Amino acid sequence: LIHRDCPDLLERIKGGVNKGIRQQRDAKQTELNEYKERNRELRSEVAELKAMLSKVQSQNATLIRKNMVLSGVSAKNSNVTQLLYSK
Repeated sequence: LIHRDCPDLLERIKGGVNKGIRQQRDAKQTELNEYKERNRELRSEVAELKAMLSKVQSQNATLIRKNMVLSGVSAKNSNVTQLLYSK
C-alpha cells in the first residue's frame, strides 16, 4: 500500500535505514583497516626482533667457543691446582 501511495515516503524510510547501515559498515571497515595497519607494523617489528635475536645468538655461540678455548689453554699452562671441597 505504501509502495503505491507514497513512494517518496518509502524512499526516505529506506534511505534512512540504509544510511545507518552504510555508516556502520564504513566505521567497521575503517576500524579493520586500522587493525590491519597495526598488524603490519607488529609483523615488521617481529621480523626485526628475530633478526636481532639471531645475530645475538651467533655472537653468544662465538663467545662461548672462545671461552672454552681460553679455559682449555689456561688449564694446560697453569701451575695452580684447583681444590674441590665437598660438604
